[in-house]
Amino acid sequence: MGDKPLRDAADTIFDVVICGGGLAGLTLARQVKREHPSLSVLVAERTRGPLPEATHKVGESSVELGSRYLETLGLRDYLAKEHLFKFGLRFVVGSGKLPLEERSEIGPAQEPIVPSYQLDRGRLENDLRRMIVEDGVILAEDTKVGAVELKPGDELHEIELQPSDGERVHLRSRWVVDATGRASLLRKRMKLTRGTRHPANASWFRVAGKVDLTDFVPAENSTWHDTQWAAHRWRSTNHLMGPGYWAWIIPLSSGNTSIGLVTHDSHYPFEQVRNLENTLAFFEEHEPTLARELAPFEVLDFGCLKSYSHNVARGWSGDRWAIVGEAGAFVDPLYSPGTDFIAYANSFTEDMIRVDLEGGDLVERARELSGLYRSLVGGAVDLYRDAAEVYGHAEAMLAKLYWDDFAYWSYPCQLYFQKLYRLTGPELMAITPVGQRFAELTRHMQRLFGAWARLAPAPPKPGFRAMPAFPSVLVDAHLALQNEWTPDETMDYMSMRLEQAEVIAGEIILRVMDEVGEDNLEALIEQAGIFDFGVRISDERVSATGTIGLARRRALSPLARDVERTMGRPPKNIDEATIRRTIGALIDPPVTQTSPNAPTAVGAPL
Repeated sequence: MGDKPLRDAADTIFDVVICGGGLAGLTLARQVKREHPSLSVLVAERTRGPLPEATHKVGESSVELGSRYLETLGLRDYLAKEHLFKFGLRFVVGSGKLPLEERSEIGPAQEPIVPSYQLDRGRLENDLRRMIVEDGVILAEDTKVGAVELKPGDELHEIELQPSDGERVHLRSRWVVDATGRASLLRKRMKLTRGTRHPANASWFRVAGKVDLTDFVPAENSTWHDTQWAAHRWRSTNHLMGPGYWAWIIPLSSGNTSIGLVTHDSHYPFEQVRNLENTLAFFEEHEPTLARELAPFEVLDFGCLKSYSHNVARGWSGDRWAIVGEAGAFVDPLYSPGTDFIAYANSFTEDMIRVDLEGGDLVERARELSGLYRSLVGGAVDLYRDAAEVYGHAEAMLAKLYWDDFAYWSYPCQLYFQKLYRLTGPELMAITPVGQRFAELTRHMQRLFGAWARLAPAPPKPGFRAMPAFPSVLVDAHLALQNEWTPDETMDYMSMRLEQAEVIAGEIILRVMDEVGEDNLEALIEQAGIFDFGVRISDERVSATGTIGLARRRALSPLARDVERTMGRPPKNIDEATIRRTIGALIDPPVTQTSPNAPTAVGAPL
């Protein structure tokens, strides 16, 4: 909008002023207007549109939760038309000095039922700017946010806007939302930044044209090229992984490709990604096939971030302010969770506005939502903090993906999809133990995967490993994302999945013990803290150790068979007596059963 409409807005009291018009701010504006059409909303954004399609931002890849959020904003048809359906997450693990076909490939073998998207951020944000103006939002482009004076209670906040081509404008608003990204207008000013103990760095750039992973392998390799999914590999978020690093290849609907590199400080200093020259040199050394394939492409832009991960002490206040997007917290790019956390923060903010309109207790609601958000961020960071060694170990990475997918689809996704975050008081507290136990188990499992990678390094097994495999408990959990349940039904479902998680954790413990071998068991138990997991392994399951064929199939539970079907046959490095001697304190008679009231998940059960 021009200078005159912004000057006119100075006489208006707004319901909501959103500082920042990136993906978080634009989607929040659309969400607020769709949920509360009568509210007046202004978005102040320092850049002027249109943005170039290959705009200099990360966050092109979305997964199920963030994709569902975008769809709820009325964008499903738009995303299908203007962006790319994502062919899941795909991981190529093992030394980058090996030909691609000699590394382990882990990923989907068929189109995911619950969709996600590859987002061309420039195109998306340009279109969202147009959409929110059509929705009735005032968009102040080319406008910086100056001083913000937050007022207590019911007093109106005061905001100073600084258009580049006009005089400063002072506004008043009931709500102020910080969506300024890493500039973080409020988080830094109010000293709300909290660390995550996850020191990692990233660089990224776009190239003009389509980078197709399938082209990395000679055409005569029929095993690689003749699979049913070969023609779709390029639509995946493709990861090339080694110890302490991973590179991404993400296709964009504009025809360009996003390339990125993530390194952990435990293995590589920030200097490795500080600039384009160093990033390309890293590829030359560690991923020479990628470097060779990128050589003909024109580089369109470059960016980097040092120590990108951070959390926020509180993102919502009873005094009617909120912090969303990267202005609040950022986890890690590996599983593409950026849009997930935009979904959480924006939806929490809309819920605060709803409570305000209904005359509810904003102070208590802000306390609940800030605590829930902080715990979700912390639980997510646990997936990445100590994963550097796992990134170079194909078998440990496969097990990690199995666990991480199961936990993600079973708890955080259902928490959001079924809108359990809208619960308050005792009802919200009732789901807390389930979330805490999922987070606790996940933290323990990450230690287990890391210890496995350190104690039993192994070359990758060439070939493809389906993730998720069909049929499997993972497919079941993925398909269940389509269901709509009441809070009680959702709680029963998540409790049932938690019971399964306890069994799966025990099964993976046994698997890792077998993988590292008897000589490394003591070190494994110490490094992973296995006795701290709190899981129980049935006596019947331990007695099945060493069985083969039909006898093994009859002896193993469906969940144990599911893990084994995904990860392959165990190496049989340890026997039953060794298991009983080393972890006997964890062994119990089999007593667990799933909750009788849990709703049945859609899909193929085990």
